[in-house]
Amino acid sequence: MKSSIITASAIVLAAIFGGNTAAAQQQTETKRMLDRFLSYVKIESQSVYDNDPEAFPLTDGQKEIANFIFDEIKSFGGKIDVKMSPYYYIYVKIPSNIKQTVPSVMFMAHLDLTPDCNANGIKPQVHYNYDGGDIALGNGLVLSPKSNEGKRLNDLIGKTIVTSDGTTLLGSDCKAGCAILVSLIEQMVNEPNYKHGDVYFCFGQNEENGKLPMHMDINYIDKMPDILIDVDGGDYGIFYNANFTAEMCSYYFKGNNAHPADGKTNGFADAQTAMAYFIGQLPPEIHPSHSEGTQGYVHCYEIEQFKVKPDVRPDVRLRFRIRYFDKADGELYQRYLDNAMEKTREAYPTVTIEAEGKSLLYDNVEYSMHPKAVEIISKAAKATGITMNPAAARAGTTAALMVAVGLPGGPCIYGGQNAEHSKSEWCCMEELVDLTKMCKTIVTEVALLK
Repeated sequence: MKSSIITASAIVLAAIFGGNTAAAQQQTETKRMLDRFLSYVKIESQSVYDNDPEAFPLTDGQKEIANFIFDEIKSFGGKIDVKMSPYYYIYVKIPSNIKQTVPSVMFMAHLDLTPDCNANGIKPQVHYNYDGGDIALGNGLVLSPKSNEGKRLNDLIGKTIVTSDGTTLLGSDCKAGCAILVSLIEQMVNEPNYKHGDVYFCFGQNEENGKLPMHMDINYIDKMPDILIDVDGGDYGIFYNANFTAEMCSYYFKGNNAHPADGKTNGFADAQTAMAYFIGQLPPEIHPSHSEGTQGYVHCYEIEQFKVKPDVRPDVRLRFRIRYFDKADGELYQRYLDNAMEKTREAYPTVTIEAEGKSLLYDNVEYSMHPKAVEIISKAAKATGITMNPAAARAGTTAALMVAVGLPGGPCIYGGQNAEHSKSEWCCMEELVDLTKMCKTIVTEVALLK
């Protein structure tokens, strides 16, 4: 029924557009996407940071957006399986309607907004038929095509642009991705003759505070998908087919309070000096200031000093970020750290140095992604007229978080968000329509694999 309504609307608009059915259809799809996107961003689903590694906080807004999208997808009907977990993740399966066995594909997006910018009282502003000039957001902010945040606007004259009112972020990270994927589900349900293999969707929670993998439960969709695609990229023209492996480690330096005048005799142990010596053993070329492209780094990002007793010299803890694309680099960086600890122990034998372990925050998707994933995305982008080339991300993605807990990796494609995590955030509705078509073409390409 919905497809026939859209078609009827397109016929009416075609008369307005002088018989141009394609333009009318585009206008109809844009309007439908706009309505969906606005309904999402008006729900303030901001997540929060929590220092408890075992906690999984969920705000009322996060629960509200999950219930809203769950009900929306359920209303489509059709042969789909829709479930919501106790942690408000939404899982969708559209079963294969072809006889041959082909790889399965999962698309992912997240429901929460970043805690890093105000998201209270979001009032989206719609700028129809954008004229190419500056956009006054309100609150004294201006989004200009001459600025870094708005430079892509030069290519979007005549399009439908949505911004905030300058007092909050917009929420297109990742409500744009959610709108794309829900639109794809709706189209697949309304086109029973569209041929495809098993297609899965996951709308997760707490991506923005790094906890999304904690309650990702593959049992809700009956099996591990073969190909995973994250629709959460913020860089037009590229998709990420590799990213940093991100590790964190710490070292504890324990001294004592002996008098330094007779330091050698009484075993004086200066944790602060030993700590500085440790850092000095690391070669400058592995510092972030020497890193670019696919080069990794080791970064001492925090020095914590504290006294275990009021009259005792402070102990010290060093915390390090370790980032690399190549596993061999990761092994090399660990050797540098091991060597620094060994040399420091030799230089300051009275200081106790303890390596407190290493944790994996997220991992490189390239290690475990499907071998055809990059080719499939490239073909689909070309077929739908979208510029999208593979690149390595000097950061993490939702898919990278999945890899850290043992799930397969996958590329992160551009999801229509621009200037995310800021009050200058914006989104183009026609792009979301085109990206939906691209994702649908990805499904078609996967169905052609043997």
